[in-house]
Amino acid sequence: MTGSILQLDLKARDLTCAFNADRTRAVTGVIGLTARIWDTATGELIRELAGHTNRIWGVAWNGSRILTGSRDATARLWNADTGECLHVLEGHTAFVRSAEFSGGDGAYAITGSQDRDTRVWDLATGACLRTFSGHLDSAYCGVVTTDGAQAISGSRDGTLRVWNVATGEAVRVIEAHQYHVQHLAWGGPREDRVASCSQHIALWDVAAGECLQAFEGHQETIRSVEFTADYTRLVSACHDRTVKVWDVASGKCLDTYKGKSLFVMASWLPGEGSVIAADEQARLYRF
Repeated sequence: MTGSILQLDLKARDLTCAFNADRTRAVTGVIGLTARIWDTATGELIRELAGHTNRIWGVAWNGSRILTGSRDATARLWNADTGECLHVLEGHTAFVRSAEFSGGDGAYAITGSQDRDTRVWDLATGACLRTFSGHLDSAYCGVVTTDGAQAISGSRDGTLRVWNVATGEAVRVIEAHQYHVQHLAWGGPREDRVASCSQHIALWDVAAGECLQAFEGHQETIRSVEFTADYTRLVSACHDRTVKVWDVASGKCLDTYKGKSLFVMASWLPGEGSVIAADEQARLYRF
C-alpha cells in the first residue's frame, strides 16, 4: 500500500528526525553542524540550531524544547521557539548516538553513547544525575519510566539493561536481539512494558525479562517504533523503505506504506488515524 498523500522534499540529506506535538514542525539532524526546524506543510526552513562542532545524530522534541546529540560527544537542550541553547550536556567521551526526553513531563533527558554509557540528565539544571555502565558495545537508545525510578537502555550488543536510577545498579539484563537495538518506546500505563526494534520489533515485560509479543515483517534495520496514545497499535520506520502499522495484542501487521528511500522516523498524526514519516533524503510523507 503506497498511501502517500503528501510528500515534501526538504532538499537536504538529513539522517534523523523528530516532530512537535501537533506535527506541524519537524527537526532534522544533518550531515553538518546544525539541526534544522521545518514547517511540515510547506517545507519552509524556519530555524537552524547552531552550536555543535560535529555531525548531529539524535534529535527529540518535547513542548517548546529540542534535544540534539552529536559526534562532538555532547547533547544540547534548545528553545525551539527562539533557537537559544539552554544547556550543553557534557560528560560522554565519545559520539552521542541518541538523546531523548523521558519522565512523565520530559523533566529528564537520557543519552546513549559510543562510550558504552547511558546517562540521565536533569534538564532544569543540565546536571548529570546518573551514569549507567555495563553494555559491551555502544549504547544506542534509552527511556526513563514515568516515575523516574528506572531507566532502560538498548545497545549495539543486542541487549536491554534495566537500571535503578537511584543507585545506578543494573536490575536486569535482557538478551533482546541478535543485532543492535535501534530504538525503544515506553509501553504505557503498565510500568513494565517496553518495545524495542532491531531487525524485528519485540514487546517486553521489563519486570520479568520476558518477550510478550514479536512483530515480524520488516526486511532490514528498523529505525524507530512508536505507540498510539492508547497503546493498542505501533508504527515503525525501516530501512527497507516501508512504514508498518501493527496491532499490539496480536502482533499482526495492519498496514504497510512504501516510500522512495530508507525511512528513519514514523509518528502518529493528531487523532492517530494517519502517520507522518521521514526518509533519509529528508522527504516527509503523510499516509
